[in-house]
Amino acid sequence: MNFYEELIGGCDLKWAIDNGWAAPARCKLARIESLDLSGIKIVNGDFAQQALQNELNKEANLQRICLITSEEMEGQTVLFTASVASAKGACHYLNHNYGIPAVYVYGTQPEEERNEALRLFKTGKAKVLCNCQVVAVGFDYPPTQTLILGRPTRSRSFWLQCVGRATRPLAGVVDGLATPEERIAAIAASGKPYFKIVDCTTGSVDHNLITSVDMFVTGDDESKAEAKKHAAQSAEPLTAEQLQELADEAKRKAEEEARRRAEEEKAKIAAAKAIEEMRRNTQGRATGRVVGNDLDITFDGKRSVGTYKNPLRGKYGGMRFCDLPDFYIAWMQREKSVPGWCKKIAKREQERRNGREAVGSAG
Repeated sequence: MNFYEELIGGCDLKWAIDNGWAAPARCKLARIESLDLSGIKIVNGDFAQQALQNELNKEANLQRICLITSEEMEGQTVLFTASVASAKGACHYLNHNYGIPAVYVYGTQPEEERNEALRLFKTGKAKVLCNCQVVAVGFDYPPTQTLILGRPTRSRSFWLQCVGRATRPLAGVVDGLATPEERIAAIAASGKPYFKIVDCTTGSVDHNLITSVDMFVTGDDESKAEAKKHAAQSAEPLTAEQLQELADEAKRKAEEEARRRAEEEKAKIAAAKAIEEMRRNTQGRATGRVVGNDLDITFDGKRSVGTYKNPLRGKYGGMRFCDLPDFYIAWMQREKSVPGWCKKIAKREQERRNGREAVGSAG
């Protein structure tokens, strides 16, 4: 595996698409909520084969892969599975549960049986070709339009080998065309204007899985992981350009958040320094007097009339009723020029004083 994980030379898939030698991609990340790869060991850069097979052979996971295939397939479709058992199982379910003509192939299959399955697929009588590592390399059928990657992988080379089964334009479409623009236009006008990749991922959209985001998007791991999450929530397949936009937007938001946090931290440090500087520069004690009003509150919790302020002008204007002399309270009650509502307050204050005196006398 150490020899084939690194590209030594040649042109990558994006270059081939940009130059009109390969069909453009439409990418979809489909989640399998019940799929759990967290306990599977990594061997030679990819999941341990047997453990991966055991997980994907589970009924819930296999049924979900078939559902994804039925909903996402466009044109002739190749489904990649982790084991021969899952290839056979998926083929059975697609035929009998979903009404989709499907065939399967695997490595030790009798040659005549495998050739017949490929013939049915290439003639269009079978719409889905379920396979276990048989057509990942060397399978050349340009009308293949959709790839369902039902075998999650961490290997870039294996992913690219699988996807290469659908990248080719239809026969003769780009032959003899000299410029990328001519080839791109010819592909767009052909019977296969694009091919579709459906990456089956875990419910948590494990960012360690190799998907179309990793192959078509440039950026750091965090922005790619965010792009995967958004792509997995998209109802429609996305182009490579749209995937890149998701990654760029995720990176921009991450940078903005980092700047915001840095500014907040800087402001906190500045505020702490300012407070400390103020404390160092402040000596002695506070001067002046405490200003406030005493409130006379009765037992029932209501505000006492004695706390009201005298609204009249003059020597006693603005004083609390409890501080006014007795003769002034009596004057307010009999003076004709005093408003009626002021007379009522004065009367209440007089009653309050009389009541307090009565209590004192009783004591």
